Amino acid sequence: MQILRTLTTLVVLVAAVTAWLVASAPPADLRYLEPTAMAAAASAEVPTTPPDGLPWRAVDQRELARWRGPYWLRWDVPGIAAAQPADRTLRLSVRAASQPYWNGQPLPANGTVGATANDEQPGQVDVLRALPAAPAAGADTLVVLASTQHHRLPLRSADAFIGIGPAASLYRHPVAPWLIAALATGALAAACLYLLVAQRGRPQVPGARVLLALGAVGLALPVLEGWRPLHGYTYPWHGPRLLALLALHLAAAVLLPAYLARRFGVAVPTALRIAYLAALVAVVAFVPGFDGRGAALLLLSLLGAAALLLRARGEPDERWPILTLVLAGALAIPLLRGAFLDGPYFLFLAVLMGFLLVRHAAQLRILDAHNALLREERARLSLQLLQRGIQPHWLMNTLTCLQELIEQAPMRASALVEALAEQFDRLRTSSSQQRVALEDELALCRNHLDIVGMAMERHIAFDVDADHHGLWLPPGVLHAQVENALTHAGAVACAQQPFRLRVQRQGERWIVELRSARGTAPHRGQGTGTRYIEASLAAAWPDRWRFVQGADGADWYGRMELPCAS
Repeated sequence: MQILRTLTTLVVLVAAVTAWLVASAPPADLRYLEPTAMAAAASAEVPTTPPDGLPWRAVDQRELARWRGPYWLRWDVPGIAAAQPADRTLRLSVRAASQPYWNGQPLPANGTVGATANDEQPGQVDVLRALPAAPAAGADTLVVLASTQHHRLPLRSADAFIGIGPAASLYRHPVAPWLIAALATGALAAACLYLLVAQRGRPQVPGARVLLALGAVGLALPVLEGWRPLHGYTYPWHGPRLLALLALHLAAAVLLPAYLARRFGVAVPTALRIAYLAALVAVVAFVPGFDGRGAALLLLSLLGAAALLLRARGEPDERWPILTLVLAGALAIPLLRGAFLDGPYFLFLAVLMGFLLVRHAAQLRILDAHNALLREERARLSLQLLQRGIQPHWLMNTLTCLQELIEQAPMRASALVEALAEQFDRLRTSSSQQRVALEDELALCRNHLDIVGMAMERHIAFDVDADHHGLWLPPGVLHAQVENALTHAGAVACAQQPFRLRVQRQGERWIVELRSARGTAPHRGQGTGTRYIEASLAAAWPDRWRFVQGADGADWYGRMELPCAS
């Protein structure tokens, strides 16, 4: 089963990424070219025609990103032979307002080029323009007048380029890979909905909210990535879009390791958490370029997730498929470089999230079955608590004493009846609850000792040294120890050596220790009382409790170790 799940998830990931790369590869009849020269405008005025004699120089995309304009860009395009005008279409990608000129002929403007922000109307990041009829064979020239007065964030590169080819190829090329992305996004959305439905009305499983937050990141990524090729926007939105993508990468880098640590119960030291967050902040602050930062954040998160999975113990059927996906993603980053962030990244996240969400929902179903067994166990324990509270031997002795007191000391008899009524009322209330406050459990124990003390006309003390704020216990676990002491050591010994309870908190655990008279019974600690205590603790905290008891000098002690959080 483990190998099958691992192979299945890996095959789905490889198939999705391969399909994306094939669909996103440009058709053979499309050519993409970077500008061959750039020049600043000769004056602050906006030119109306391409001037002659400009001081052209080689393009530096980083320097160009700092220009505000107006400025000129030039492409020297090899001659294009086309039978139909529709086969001559230009895609202009310049983060600016622009006015293109093809062989000296103006094409429709993209926004309005301006010398100031008030004069400029921002243009689209990508536009398509039909080219004029082809002249005689020879090279073509595209000159573009541009201005960028409305940039909201500084960019590392201008990333200016053109694409030339048939209109059908230019329109189809940006859309084809996003059909695959839409399928992956729909599958991820369905998995998120499945988890929400499965989670409704059930107790929260560790990491459920973190997992849903990671799913929201996986759904938002393709929306932001597809905003440019599918819908487009004016260039001032390019910087905020990149910043939003970086924020999503950072969120994924935090949420993925956080979920895996909670899901598999891996304890991460505080110092290591701080170091990891500091590394993420350093990447955002010092790694140049949005793509470089995104790739570094992703690589850090995948390596951190792999380290957590290797440290986790148990559940190999769950861990190994996730570890395989994580390592495959980490390996793809240096192999695919920037192309990984443009599509395979959120395909990888969709496959990983889909697997995590479905397995999380399956875990909820397993917990449902386990909780059903726990409910049956709690019902059995509640009945056992009531039965222990009215055991015939103890009740017959108490009633015999009551009969004597009615004749000899009516006032004491009345107090004993009230104590009995209170005891049965507390037993009835406790048996209907899964856990009770420590104060209520102590009241039940003291009430029981008061009844025994009235019967023998001796006081049985119950001393408490406790910092018990917020401590809740399964009903009857202390009461059962008190009954065991009275049965095995005897009421006289318990009156001479009082009960002593100590409750303290050590880190994330409660330590509850009860000491009483030891007695001489050889089989103490092996009866129904001990089985009741262990069954109650197991029902309340599966695999997270510990109960030991034994002789310690003249004392008999019982020690429970319980988790602080339920």
